[in-house]
Amino acid sequence: MSKKDRLKAQKAKQDKLKKQAELEEKLEKEEYDKGKKESRSVKKMKKQRGIKDEPAYYLALKLLMLAGFGYSAFFYGLITIIGITGKYIEPTPPKWVLWFFIVSVISMTAGLFLTFFKKYFLAFGFNIVGMALYLKGGNYLINKISSYLETHTVEPDLMDMDKTYKWRFYPVILIGVLAAAFLIITIIRLILIRKRQQLIKDTAPVKSIVED
Repeated sequence: MSKKDRLKAQKAKQDKLKKQAELEEKLEKEEYDKGKKESRSVKKMKKQRGIKDEPAYYLALKLLMLAGFGYSAFFYGLITIIGITGKYIEPTPPKWVLWFFIVSVISMTAGLFLTFFKKYFLAFGFNIVGMALYLKGGNYLINKISSYLETHTVEPDLMDMDKTYKWRFYPVILIGVLAAAFLIITIIRLILIRKRQQLIKDTAPVKSIVED
């Protein structure tokens, strides 16, 4: 074999090795990029899971809210609405009282659904508005009953009627308190989760510039 042929064969071998090295480098880069992308996806999933995962006491508070809603807003709220529309309550309250009760029950129903679906910011708004309207209408009726009891003689079992109505209407305050509690706890949890994520990010090992 001539010198020229040897040089040609040597160059072909070098070209082959160079291409093989470039291919290996390309595969390594693809693997690195793939791993980096998967790492970001895992971090995103962990972040979402961290927000959605809730302590066990959340369910207990939601059931307590449901009980307060069922007893005060739903049961006695509907009875009051039927009593006003059917003119069973004398004297018949103004129309705004009826509408306050209707809107309040609808608003708190929406707030309760939003609470169970973990939409605590929206739920807070619906529940607070509903509670305020419900108490406004309820206080009107309680004041009217109190005034009537002060100026009229009634049967002994009706002398505490205003207190009875307070026990019917005021438990709705529990809904507003729990809605505020869910909102505050959720905000605190979000702050703690972000702080923990920032700490992990700050303490994560940095890739050496020399390795690049």
